[in-house]
Amino acid sequence: MGTLFVLLAVFGALKLNRKNFLLGIFLFSLLPIIGEYVAYTDVGEWGMLATMMAFLGIAIVTFPTKAQYGADNVAAIAIARKIGLAIIAVNAFQAYMILGVRDDVPSQYGYMHIVLAAAVIYVVIKSNSGKGFSWK
Repeated sequence: MGTLFVLLAVFGALKLNRKNFLLGIFLFSLLPIIGEYVAYTDVGEWGMLATMMAFLGIAIVTFPTKAQYGADNVAAIAIARKIGLAIIAVNAFQAYMILGVRDDVPSQYGYMHIVLAAAVIYVVIKSNSGKGFSWK
């Protein structure tokens, strides 16, 4: 399921389709929330709650809405970039945790976090280029 959500986000990033991009990130962010909740009920480590809260924040800010803004709305573009950087940081850290520290999570999820962070990096770079960047 996670692979499908990551592919949806990557497709949205490559096609500059805001709805698919955000929907893929939103749905993928639900997986760590569910997984960490199940693990927390078994183990009871507080770090799992912190992970849940980080991905809950990502799910909230990436929930697809019909809000439209263009390159002329400087404030919206600035906050979108900051949200993108937060998503990159959280997913990169989670990939590090899965691939380097934790052994109770399959490594494929770490690679999915890396791909998702790369998709967001692509969109941030594309939006910074300023050459006709607009969401569909």
